[in-house]
Amino acid sequence: MPSLNHFHSKRKGSKVSKSNKSNYNNILLVGYGITLLAAILIFQIFRWQVIFAEKFKNMAEGQYKTSQIQVAPRGTITAADGTVLAVDEPVWNIYATLSTNEEERERFFENKDKFVTEVASILNVERSEIESKIDDDFVYAPLKKQVSTEKKKALEQAEIFGEGTAGFGLYFENEEKRVYPNNTLASHVLGFIGKDEKGDLVGQYGIQGYYYGDITGREGYSYEEKDSSGNVILTAEYEPILPREGKDFKLTIVPNIQTKVEEILEEGVKNSRAKSGSAIIMDPKTGAILAMANYPAYDPNEYWRASEAWILKNRAVSDVYEYGSVQKPITLAIALENGVINKDYICNDSKGYMDLFEATGYADLKGKRIYTWNRRAAGILDIAGIFKESNNPCTAEIALKMDFNEFYSALKEFGIGEFIGIGLQEESSSYIKSKELWTKLDTITTSYGQGGISATSLQVLSALSTFANDGVRMRPYIISEIKDEKETIEIKPQILSTPVSKETSQIIRDALVKAVKHNSLSANALPLMEYEIAAKTGTAQILMEEVGGYSEKFSNDTVVGFAPANNPKMIMLVKLQEPKNAGFATLTTVPIWRDIFLAIADDMEIQKQN
Repeated sequence: MPSLNHFHSKRKGSKVSKSNKSNYNNILLVGYGITLLAAILIFQIFRWQVIFAEKFKNMAEGQYKTSQIQVAPRGTITAADGTVLAVDEPVWNIYATLSTNEEERERFFENKDKFVTEVASILNVERSEIESKIDDDFVYAPLKKQVSTEKKKALEQAEIFGEGTAGFGLYFENEEKRVYPNNTLASHVLGFIGKDEKGDLVGQYGIQGYYYGDITGREGYSYEEKDSSGNVILTAEYEPILPREGKDFKLTIVPNIQTKVEEILEEGVKNSRAKSGSAIIMDPKTGAILAMANYPAYDPNEYWRASEAWILKNRAVSDVYEYGSVQKPITLAIALENGVINKDYICNDSKGYMDLFEATGYADLKGKRIYTWNRRAAGILDIAGIFKESNNPCTAEIALKMDFNEFYSALKEFGIGEFIGIGLQEESSSYIKSKELWTKLDTITTSYGQGGISATSLQVLSALSTFANDGVRMRPYIISEIKDEKETIEIKPQILSTPVSKETSQIIRDALVKAVKHNSLSANALPLMEYEIAAKTGTAQILMEEVGGYSEKFSNDTVVGFAPANNPKMIMLVKLQEPKNAGFATLTTVPIWRDIFLAIADDMEIQKQN
């Protein structure tokens, strides 16, 4: 028996050992589980408090904060007399809307045809366009965007479903639309607010392109904190970002003058069968632009209807061209100022041409000549005679007498090769060939406005305005005032340069007046003889950059003139691009200049000569 007892005592000890081991494993398993859960919890806390902290913060704030974006009103653009040229007006997006209430839906669909007919009639759309959007399951359907306030009120007051049901089934969403009350008036100056390729609003062309950020202002933002019941917590921190209203712009444009310029320019472009035309009128004593027009024009209310993209550009400031013989007064003024010639200068054109090899010594120019406009010798010419005949050989001869550095520097003083900065988005800079590449041939061709120089119509007008203001060139400007809720900024006249003296300016002015009196503008200008006018024309060949050389078929025709010559109140430029009815500015641009001048002379109080 002792052996049995011994045997039984060993088995009992083995059971206890296995039980302890099992308990240990269980405890270990629980420990692992707790550790794992703790690790998961720590990781989750890390995700919440570190990785996604901002997300959950925003979610939490969303439960007790409400925010609102406050749209800033855009600034208004007005003309010199206060006429509104561009302004925002409220418009409405119209929606059909219906709840899930069975009674309401039954009432609506019983009168659906009446609803469709009346709404389509007020919105001026086809019935099918409304009907297709209202099926049996509809809750919300857009009907038409940017509807006028008048039509919105008509819909709002219509009791389509019986007495007391005004507005039932409709929802109105307000937004602001940019409108141009005078349609095409000064459209190229204004530009428009359209959409970019992403669908975002953006200013394009003109003032609205250049000053878009100032005109649109800045959106405001505000928020409130609320308790769990939705009540506003008055003691909570409140830091709204207030909206900044868009700035108002007042222009120097005079509407009745602008209107006449646009109408006459359109007629002139059509009559001459030109590709395009531009006209600018400026006060030479201040630089204020009184009118700036282009044709073809467009309506900024419907800018997308322009047949080609180039029509949207303000070509008076965007298109750089070789402007031709309107350069001659500048060339002779520089020669006078530097003592190369005097007021009694006489040129003897005995050939009707200049031999370029003889003038420059360049072997590659053998047999090359520049001619008078009719290839005939002009004979003895004074300064007025050079202008009247628009004589190339005499002008080139004078330019070659000058020191190159003095000539080049003086051209820059007249603004050639410089940027004006009038504040229109598409403005270009004029061009002058670099000194390092300049040759005697460039001096010759530049003297009469071809070759080494080119400019926009505005820059040409600015250069020639020197002679209408006693040798002082003012900065052209088209904005007279910029105003917001805090301040008003008035744009003051500013001197750009003084290229020549008062005496030189008067010599050129008198010579231009004399040339006009001796018929430099042709018989087309006879009605202008009752006024004292100084003017010069330019017929310039067009450089064909793709193939090289100049076009024998088309030209750019320009005329610049100011009046009254002894005390100018205006200076005007008219330019035609590729007119097809004639080949000289006297026959193409002069009639347009004449008609505009006669139409506005009384408006500008320009008196006839005694």
